[in-house]
Amino acid sequence: MHDLATLFRSLPAIVGSDDCYAVQPVGTRERYRIGRDAVGNPALLIATEPATQRASALPLEFSNLSFRPRCQCRVRQDALPDVIQTLAVLKCTTDDAALREYFLRSLSGALDVLPDVPTEQTLIEAVLRLVELFRALEAPPRKSLQGLWCELFLISRSTQIRQAALAWHSDPIALFDFTAGTDRLEVKSAVGGIRRHHFSLQQLTPPNGVCAVVASFLLEESGGGLSIAALWDEIAGRRELTTEAKNRLLHVLTIALGRDWRKANRVAFDPEIALRDLRLYEATAIPKVSLSIPVEVSEVHFCSELTDVPTISLAAAARRGGLFQALFQRA
Repeated sequence: MHDLATLFRSLPAIVGSDDCYAVQPVGTRERYRIGRDAVGNPALLIATEPATQRASALPLEFSNLSFRPRCQCRVRQDALPDVIQTLAVLKCTTDDAALREYFLRSLSGALDVLPDVPTEQTLIEAVLRLVELFRALEAPPRKSLQGLWCELFLISRSTQIRQAALAWHSDPIALFDFTAGTDRLEVKSAVGGIRRHHFSLQQLTPPNGVCAVVASFLLEESGGGLSIAALWDEIAGRRELTTEAKNRLLHVLTIALGRDWRKANRVAFDPEIALRDLRLYEATAIPKVSLSIPVEVSEVHFCSELTDVPTISLAAAARRGGLFQALFQRA
């Protein structure tokens, strides 16, 4: 992925109207340039088709985002004279520095799947995907920060990261955090010394033929530890992952974080303690409520303490192959 945030920060300020930009090309993608407008907003400027053709798409305006398929722009690159060009412009319209950074990070993945010669339709599709991510940032979080940290931690240290990434929330409504074939892994976490976690009855009573394991973390917050943002950077830097896989992971992460996304840089845990205190359990071995419940009762949830439950070693789990080998086999 391109480091668009660093590229944007290298751009000088420019004086002029909203359609004036200081720009730099994105690597060798000649039709794509990162720009800074007169008020400091980051933008992606794209040369689509010849400027003599009339635009077929209408401008799109969203909260914090705008897209204009054909815009007369004055662009300045390095010390060269200003040039007037007709370009497609996708702009982040906010003075929120964190949101601007998120815009540029999200663009990095979007750019990698856009063609060298883009059409208006492909750009609109990319814009709508980006809008979906931005809207997710305003929604309530779907998972706790410490739970997400643990899941990303497992992915980041996986020796078979493609399998691990593909298994992570492969189904948005799945009971388990990781699903691959007949393998299931549910990740739980606690801060402190007691392994007490919340479960649904369904998680601890998997159907025949399904191997369900619970990974339990005991975490310790640490200013010098790893944050969710740092773990994501580690994962995004893994060459084994395709651009499509990274974009899917970012989509899952964004929806899970919701409006807690601003805390992704602030909350950090000690990775050495997390790994030291990681324990694995057979889901069926964890204490649960009686299965003799009325048929009219559903969605049963409860809390169980795992202190005296027998554990599975990471090595033994890895020998099972499949998902567990991908997540727990040491390099």
